[in-house]
Amino acid sequence: GWQVWLNTEPANDVGGDLVDHLQMDDQRHFVVLGDVAGKALPAALLSVKLQATLRALAPYFPDLGDLGVALNRILHRDGLPTRFASLAYLELTSHTGHIRVLNAGHMAPLVIRGRDVTASTPGSMVLGLMPEATYIEQSIDVASGDTVVIYSDGVTEAMNASEEFFGDERLIASLQANAHLPVDIVGKRVVDALAGFVGESVRSDDVSLIVLRRT
Repeated sequence: GWQVWLNTEPANDVGGDLVDHLQMDDQRHFVVLGDVAGKALPAALLSVKLQATLRALAPYFPDLGDLGVALNRILHRDGLPTRFASLAYLELTSHTGHIRVLNAGHMAPLVIRGRDVTASTPGSMVLGLMPEATYIEQSIDVASGDTVVIYSDGVTEAMNASEEFFGDERLIASLQANAHLPVDIVGKRVVDALAGFVGESVRSDDVSLIVLRRT
């Protein structure tokens, strides 16, 4: 009952963004986009730890707020003071448009209905900074044909030679122009628009994008 497209492009040889999917049982899947502070190998190592921890814990936490608390404590315990991660975790269930959400300091997922693009509710604190941080489970309800987009700040904060940001407006314009197309085309059009905007400028951050559609 879902179309899913996932993409990540590291700015260096290895990246600190986490893009992942896991089927947890016959009905439930999660998709996740995480963004670790920093660049290259140090960020990539923490991203791998976040992925392994999330895959180990997620199937056993009925409440996503509790999952956020557990993830945060582990990353704080094992990390460094300057290392943290934002996370957008979405749990999909077969044959329903109800999406359970854990948003730990990440940009709010965008919901596309027709040509209308709206941001869902902002999330809680990033993971790994404060050991006693609390998190809440959120939700998004979508109808058949609605699309949900999760992205890293490497999309909106990409700069061209004039040091302009790609920004929210260009991202939303691309999504509105292509929302009627299959999810892989929607995603690729954003990536192409971003590449055209940046041109020959050196990319400073990883670019990650997830596009979901309820069929």
